[in-house]
Amino acid sequence: MKALKKHKAQLFKSLEIDLTSDQWVVLKRCHEVQGITQKELAESTYKDPASITRILDLLTKKTLIERRQGQDRRNFEIWLTPDGEALIKKVLPMAAKTRLEGLAGISESENKAFIKTLEKIWNNLS
Repeated sequence: MKALKKHKAQLFKSLEIDLTSDQWVVLKRCHEVQGITQKELAESTYKDPASITRILDLLTKKTLIERRQGQDRRNFEIWLTPDGEALIKKVLPMAAKTRLEGLAGISESENKAFIKTLEKIWNNLS
């Protein structure tokens, strides 16, 4: 994870994008599920609610996302702004390439076993 974060940081710097690896993960998830709630976002990115709030505050300040009142007044939905969509379109192809580079030489079954093991560790400690 440390190597991946370092690689992403170098990629973002080369593209002159002011974004951290954690911010990218949250932004990408918001792109995948438009209108996701903060609670769903925290669960699906394995981040605690306080971290999600801080990241969303930064992404809002950067005009990449906006919070909208959801159907349930206690929950806000997260939506990408046009700036956020443009950034996703710019970064996603390069992020996908980076992911493929990181997975080079790892079979699909090895990758699935790795993910399953990480999920077990997460569940054991949650």
